[in-house]
Amino acid sequence: MPNAPVAFDVAFWRSVPMFLTAALAIAGTADALPLPTGATPVRVAIVVMAIAAGTALTAALDRPGSRAYWQMALCTVLILMPIVALQASASRVPFVSIQRDSAGPLLWLTFAVCLTLLALWLFAARQASDAPENAALLFLPPALLAPAILGAAGSLDETSTLSMLGQSSLLAGVAILIGSLSPPNWRPVAGGVALGAQFLLLWALGQGPDIGQHAGFVVPASAALLITLTVLLTVLAPLGSLFSRRFFQTVDDETGGTKPASVPVKGARRRIRA
Repeated sequence: MPNAPVAFDVAFWRSVPMFLTAALAIAGTADALPLPTGATPVRVAIVVMAIAAGTALTAALDRPGSRAYWQMALCTVLILMPIVALQASASRVPFVSIQRDSAGPLLWLTFAVCLTLLALWLFAARQASDAPENAALLFLPPALLAPAILGAAGSLDETSTLSMLGQSSLLAGVAILIGSLSPPNWRPVAGGVALGAQFLLLWALGQGPDIGQHAGFVVPASAALLITLTVLLTVLAPLGSLFSRRFFQTVDDETGGTKPASVPVKGARRRIRA
């Protein structure tokens, strides 16, 4: 197959940011790097700087096809991960319920996670508008990270968060690599299959959403809302990308698009209007 090397090259560069994230996160969890631990998230900062450098490198090497995957990885680690970790921590505080007027932080953080997931979904839909079948693959990093952190064991410190980041990133990298090499008509379901594998893995490890002692109904309801939203956004990502493409095509048709300026042929005499 003459296009096989090209297809593998495209799939490889799409999955590299997730494999890099997984490698650095796992190394940070295992203390393989001589980095200080404590209140300052130095190991997370190393992951962020590595992904940011990779994103800049895609611009320097002119690789627009993989740039969106680096950008998604960066937004997932830099923006989504801290918000989900705070939401999960708030759900584990004892005696959180609406009746005790102690559910305010949890509700606001749940709302923030929903908005962030929706924003990343819109980004994936827009970036994959030229190939809507790839939208679910592009949305996989945040889709797999959210349930992983909700099910993280123990206290949600830097080590625990990095552990779940490494696990979800590794699974996302494998799914993106395999999904990008699969036929286009299989890719819309690749995101749902990867998310299902994530749920099975968390269930096998006994890492379901952790709920604080004597918590009210609002705590499991918030976890169920985030998981349901993640599933819906993953499944609907190709449809959202298709809608995005048709929407912007309609806008271009209505506005006439951007037309190139008329440039006279070299050597032609300029016509002077009266």
